[in-house]
Amino acid sequence: MFLPSVSVITRERIARELDDRGPEACLTETLQELSVGNPEILDMATKCAASFGHSSAKILLELCVFYRLLSEEFRATHPALRALAPIPRVTQATRDKIVSDIDQHGVDAFTLKAVEHLEQQNPELLQMANGSATRLGRYLPVMQGFALVYRALVEQAAADRPERSLH
Repeated sequence: MFLPSVSVITRERIARELDDRGPEACLTETLQELSVGNPEILDMATKCAASFGHSSAKILLELCVFYRLLSEEFRATHPALRALAPIPRVTQATRDKIVSDIDQHGVDAFTLKAVEHLEQQNPELLQMANGSATRLGRYLPVMQGFALVYRALVEQAAADRPERSLH
């Protein structure tokens, strides 16, 4: 398992949480979690959101909800599994690899690959991303932001996996 597959239950619980507590409270909590546990993702999400100008607060909220879905699904797993496969903390080396991949293959191919992976491995997370991108009215650029965060986490999870040994 590279990343937890977000369940319908988790997606609906986070939606209710946003309704009950309000987006600002959820955003603040997720930003705090990211600043401590995943500052590279926080930096990527903040820069991505800032590129949308006047819509940056809405974009940042959606990127944080995306991350929150993964982190909450992870928390819902069995405690023993959490010890074996923590949510990855993205490193600068992984960010550099992502930038290189985008430079080599282009942003469209990069985004398509991430969306295909989401479709196969995390359809509920893709549903959230698709709904957000549609609602925000700038589908492709918003999906590129989700793709960036998702691929960084997937790549870091792959890099963190211990090499399998035959011994």
